[in-house]
Amino acid sequence: MNVKQKIINWILTMFGNVYIWIERHKEYPNDSNILGMDVDKDLQNMSRKQLCRYMDAVLPEKGFFELQSTTKIRLGCQLLRNYHRLKENKKNTVFNPKTREVKYVDDIE
Repeated sequence: MNVKQKIINWILTMFGNVYIWIERHKEYPNDSNILGMDVDKDLQNMSRKQLCRYMDAVLPEKGFFELQSTTKIRLGCQLLRNYHRLKENKKNTVFNPKTREVKYVDDIE
């Protein structure tokens, strides 16, 4: 890793730690449904650290808490894609960022 990336990682870690410290005091009153998806009561009551520990318990590898935010979002996207593949009984999804349309297909062309 080059020096520029080390500096960027250090800055992200610093801001991440400040964010986590501040977020401890944030209340989330409407977490029973997030963007149209119902959230189980036990997950609603977990702290950020507890949620990360849960992710560590159910994912193939530990280290969720240490991941950067964009990496966590990317993982969430992959998990949702896998969920929809199972739900729609399709092999793949194709996303068009311009139209924000997701297509479920048997094979990517």
